[in-house]
Amino acid sequence: MVVRRFSAKEIIQDIRSGMDETSLRKKYQLSLKGLETLYQKLIATGLLGNDLQLIPRKINLLAILADIRAGMSQSDLLKKYELSESMLRQLSKKLLAAEGKRLAIDAETIIMEPVEFPATSELVRHEVDFHLPAYEADRPETLGVVREVSEEGMSVAGIEATVGDTKTLVVLGDELGQFSSFEFEGSCLWAFTDSEEGTCLAGFAISKISETDAKELRNLVRLITSGG
Repeated sequence: MVVRRFSAKEIIQDIRSGMDETSLRKKYQLSLKGLETLYQKLIATGLLGNDLQLIPRKINLLAILADIRAGMSQSDLLKKYELSESMLRQLSKKLLAAEGKRLAIDAETIIMEPVEFPATSELVRHEVDFHLPAYEADRPETLGVVREVSEEGMSVAGIEATVGDTKTLVVLGDELGQFSSFEFEGSCLWAFTDSEEGTCLAGFAISKISETDAKELRNLVRLITSGG
């Protein structure tokens, strides 16, 4: 499987500058689903704040209006224009507002597309606000740094991975004995590289872990969530 690499800084700058969905997809050669997935990953890893859970979409109102007048059903509209029901409601309000004020309808308009997050524990991660080293069990000379942790997985910077890789990772314990070193087998769910810094950031879902190591992982999560 080929993993595409992006500059996280550049993508974040483009999103913050207000670049619309069409321009983002064209610049980074992404499908709509691919853009949504990338956007979710940036937020889940803390690279984008939760206040930026909207993607601007540029929509041709006149084209949609023509389809409505031609009798196209709501379900077909949603499918054709890749809209959610929330987005369709936004468009309806814009059309009604224009008609109510007897204004000419602009050919294109911008609507805000909400990023939907699955209600799964995979996204309930806790940011690690201290230096927490980790390495591959068969490559101890290459140290990475844990960025976020949950009882189901973690994101790690500095360890090269591609989607679908299975790696055994070792997380080093702290000197005060709050938690001991532990290891787990994890499957890489996503990965991208900041081309400017040359740092790989990857997310791993835990696929295998012993009860002893799971206990130390829970101790780590408890330490993070309790503020130390």
